[in-house]
Amino acid sequence: MPHYDLYVRTQSRRTKYPRRLNLPSVEAAHEVALRLARILVEGRSSWEGVAFAACDDFTVEAADEAGQIVLTVPGRWMWAHLVQTQVSSSHDGSRT
Repeated sequence: MPHYDLYVRTQSRRTKYPRRLNLPSVEAAHEVALRLARILVEGRSSWEGVAFAACDDFTVEAADEAGQIVLTVPGRWMWAHLVQTQVSSSHDGSRT
């Protein structure tokens, strides 16, 4: 099974997620990167050193076994997606 490393990148630094992930595909790595970005945007991370990512100005990167970046998830996109989802869900149950 392929190994992937996740990184959170801001303008000033790049921080490696402490665990290497054994995932079956790049698509699976993308799902994990999306979840990590969502956690960071929501400010729910207990991962020391990533409080800087509580804003939308970060990118989650996944690197393959060779160290090549195979995908990125921009925090700005995740932030906009979460805001849109929250607005949509607040309107779903409010009609009478």
